[in-house]
Amino acid sequence: MPVYKLHYFNNPRRGRAELSRLIFSQAGVEFKDVRFSHSEWPNIKPTTPFSQVPILEVDGQVLAQSNAIARYLARKYGLAGKDEWEQAQNDMYIENIHDLLNAAAVPFMEKDLAKQKELYQKFMTDTITPHVVAVEKQLKKNNTGYLVGKQVTAADLAYYAFFSDFIEVKFGGAFLKDAPLLKSLIDRVKALPNIKKWTEFRDSKYPEEN
Repeated sequence: MPVYKLHYFNNPRRGRAELSRLIFSQAGVEFKDVRFSHSEWPNIKPTTPFSQVPILEVDGQVLAQSNAIARYLARKYGLAGKDEWEQAQNDMYIENIHDLLNAAAVPFMEKDLAKQKELYQKFMTDTITPHVVAVEKQLKKNNTGYLVGKQVTAADLAYYAFFSDFIEVKFGGAFLKDAPLLKSLIDRVKALPNIKKWTEFRDSKYPEEN
């Protein structure tokens, strides 16, 4: 079994490394969750391939870019879909979440609280609401309870991580009132034994969140 070390900031406790943590957890694969403070980052940054985190060490080899890491792990541990088409769909949904994270970064980085509130409202109205409508249609089309195929994939974990661990925590669940299929998916992933075990451990060990 390879020795995995996943490196990311300790705050936010989830962030762009969380999908890979969920993949490890769902697959039942041990990994070292290496977290560091922002004050340590200037010393760590020059040691990374592209001055970014997360990075994944695999027996001493280093892989950068959050989605590359997640896709590598998903393929290796059977969470990327059963064939090339499902793998492409899985990638599509992971890229959707990447786009949403980038959009969320704009209000997140705003220091003026009044302006930040305004930007978050715009983000929810202009970005989240139409995306929820779109993904609800895709879930209805797939008609299995999952985004891809007939079983859980990294795509489902990515949507759970973003919508449950970020949007729902920050804004409440009202955005799901007209999206029963997405709500059902989030609840289904949340109830998976390995995911439940991970989130309980994470929330007890890392209780603080930006």
